[in-house]
Amino acid sequence: MDMLILFKFYLIFGLAFFAVFFAIFFRNLKNSHITIARYLPMFAIFGLLQGFHVWSDFYLLLYEHEFVSSKGVDTFRALKMWGSFLTLGTFAWRMMDHTSWQRVMFIRISMLVVLATFVLGLFYRYTQLDYDQFISETLHQIRWIFGMGSSVLAGATVYTYAKRIEGEGFGSAPPFQWLGISLICYGLSVGFIDDGMSLWFQCLRLLCAYGMLLALWYALRVFDEERDNQLQSYVQLTQQEAKLIELGELTSAVAHEIKTPISSAMMSCDLLEMQLGDDEKHKRQIDRIRYGLTRASEISQEVLNYAHNKQINREPLHLHNIIKSALSLNQFRLETFQLDVSIDHRLQISGDPGLLEEVFSNIISNAVDASSEDRSLTIKGFQDKLFAIVTFSDHGGGMPDSVLQKATQPFFTTKAKGEGTGMGLALCKQIILQHNGDLRLYNQGKGLTVEVRLPRNTQ
Repeated sequence: MDMLILFKFYLIFGLAFFAVFFAIFFRNLKNSHITIARYLPMFAIFGLLQGFHVWSDFYLLLYEHEFVSSKGVDTFRALKMWGSFLTLGTFAWRMMDHTSWQRVMFIRISMLVVLATFVLGLFYRYTQLDYDQFISETLHQIRWIFGMGSSVLAGATVYTYAKRIEGEGFGSAPPFQWLGISLICYGLSVGFIDDGMSLWFQCLRLLCAYGMLLALWYALRVFDEERDNQLQSYVQLTQQEAKLIELGELTSAVAHEIKTPISSAMMSCDLLEMQLGDDEKHKRQIDRIRYGLTRASEISQEVLNYAHNKQINREPLHLHNIIKSALSLNQFRLETFQLDVSIDHRLQISGDPGLLEEVFSNIISNAVDASSEDRSLTIKGFQDKLFAIVTFSDHGGGMPDSVLQKATQPFFTTKAKGEGTGMGLALCKQIILQHNGDLRLYNQGKGLTVEVRLPRNTQ
């Protein structure tokens, strides 16, 4: 065979696997929430070892006239091939935890039995056969058992896992499905096409390797998009926090300046009441002044709370526990209510439990205030791809569209004069935005639905 053609073939073949290694190696997957990102470095090592195996085999072929066939060289060939496919088998082993397969334990036990049988067979054949025949049969078994077996199993796990990626909202399934299919095809080519066949058959294995590389390249774009979204979310959150800090400094200064004269006026009311004695007419006027000052003090405190912009202490938490605590805080007000609570207990997010409990408690309290006749409250929690969604639906008649647009604005309230400051929902929205989520209000059925969307903790 023309050595130049053979050189080009092995060069291109090995490059496919080295490209697999570098494509994964130069990507920052540390902050990815996609499960397969944890195991891709193992797949990269497979690419590195397989590329080294291909090029070293060609080197031995190219300079075979300078090498005397020895046990060391033959053993080296077998070990590097076996090592690369064992790495791929380990990748498949870890990926099985994230598939929908029912008999994972059975498959793993079978893999261990096959490995143990192969190792025992090595010792047996080594004592029964001459070394050249022993190496020939060992290489043949490695190709069939570990080459084809590991590749097909790894491809099947990636293909099955692809649906999960799409369901969680990280990206479309086809790139990962094609990666799985290309791995299966490569495994079949390793098993059915050996080095003794013609170059045309070898080219089929080459096409499978480049099909795997192309599918991996498209699959890795999912991680690039995820990282871009993370950076965009971080920038938006940083800009928002900067605005809140600036607003907080201004409103905090104003609120403090207001509270000082209010406190002085309250003391003056007390002194004036003592000086005027029991005159009912004067007492009513003083009570009216005191009530107005108290309301101004309450509003001032609400402004301070809004402007304070509390820092979030993030920790992994289950939403159903936070909602349970919020319901407990309102249990006496909910005694006459018909509650329908349906929360997915698997919903986990990363957030501040105290602040989120405050949000949910405020929403529940508003629903109680709005429901004067039909006293029903429905709370649902479910997963929508990358978000955990909690909805609170009452039967209080809802709000006009013009009111809905203003409901989360500071100081806007639909309650009777003197009964609310209008800062509750504004503070709730601020906390949810700090969690990089969203607060939505819309009319549905017999009342208002408040929807809270929070990023899930997918790690």
